[in-house]
Amino acid sequence: MIEYKNSLVNYCTIGESEQVMLYLHGWSGSVDSFKHLTTSLDYKNILIDFPPFGESEEPKTPYTLFDYAEIVYKILKKENAKKINIICHSFGARVAILLISMYNVDVEKLIITAGAGIKPKNKIKKIFRKIKYKIIKKINKKYLAGSSDYKKLSNVMKKTFSNIINLDIAPYAKKVNSKTLLIYGNRDKETPIYMAKKLNKYIKNSKLIIYKNCGHFAYLENNVQFLIDIKTFLKGEN
Repeated sequence: MIEYKNSLVNYCTIGESEQVMLYLHGWSGSVDSFKHLTTSLDYKNILIDFPPFGESEEPKTPYTLFDYAEIVYKILKKENAKKINIICHSFGARVAILLISMYNVDVEKLIITAGAGIKPKNKIKKIFRKIKYKIIKKINKKYLAGSSDYKKLSNVMKKTFSNIINLDIAPYAKKVNSKTLLIYGNRDKETPIYMAKKLNKYIKNSKLIIYKNCGHFAYLENNVQFLIDIKTFLKGEN
């Protein structure tokens, strides 16, 4: 564990190698999200529980995406990680992109599956929802917009969540020079294909693979093909 802003952050390492594979899970995931891959990849595997998930503590004050990137950077420094590769899912892609664009870390290859952070379409609908929320809020002071998961969050995590989703990752993605593989499911409603194509455009040295009949967790739904594709990519065969 490490301590960050008076809260404990859990992480673990599996295997020994000069080359590092860093795993960054999606929102509400944990070190278990990618642990199944560690038996098939010959690296020093570093897996992190993003606060407040897994065995990490909830932040004492609201975090921004920059805090999560700094947490990862501190862990990499503690582990003296040099030759780094990253596999990340959804929220983890936000962190990975920010980490690479802002810190002096040598990331050789980046694998993003269902990467989040691209601003959604339908700005008019979004504006309408905000107006609707303000109107209802005036009528009912206890009204809280958002999903049931959002409503269950503490005030600190509500603000943290808001900080994260309001940061457009596009300007940072344009600074990523690492060779990148993007894997998305064509039925993904959380991070649709148009987001994948934008990220593919922003990251210069990137390749996009789309899995048919898969959703937001394509790396689990088509796990055999996912392992084949990432191994091929890591070997430099595509």
